[in-house]
Amino acid sequence: MDKPLDTNSTNNTHNTFSRGVDSASGSMHRAIDSAADAASPAIKQMTARAHNTVDKMANGATHAADALATKSTQLHQLQHQLTEGTRAQVRSHPLMSLGIALAGGALFSLWLSRRSGSSNAG
Repeated sequence: MDKPLDTNSTNNTHNTFSRGVDSASGSMHRAIDSAADAASPAIKQMTARAHNTVDKMANGATHAADALATKSTQLHQLQHQLTEGTRAQVRSHPLMSLGIALAGGALFSLWLSRRSGSSNAG
């Protein structure tokens, strides 16, 4: 019943994103270099700054991807903990769980019936 955490999927997504960032960064660097080869020293200084900016952007995107991968793993672990905690509570108190479910369903039904009644009146 329990689904194991799919860390391979998260890692594959992260690796794919990192390869895409590296590829885009490399393409931008090549375009900057080709423009710089045909330019004056002032333009070469600007291209060096452009390279620096591209590197900063690539580093930022990689850092964001790392942070997302970490948060994704943490959320999967939290989901697993909450699911297991809920299962344990239902198993240890089945009648109370049934009562809470019935009461929640009744309240939800009441809320929906009042909501649909008020939308028909307007």
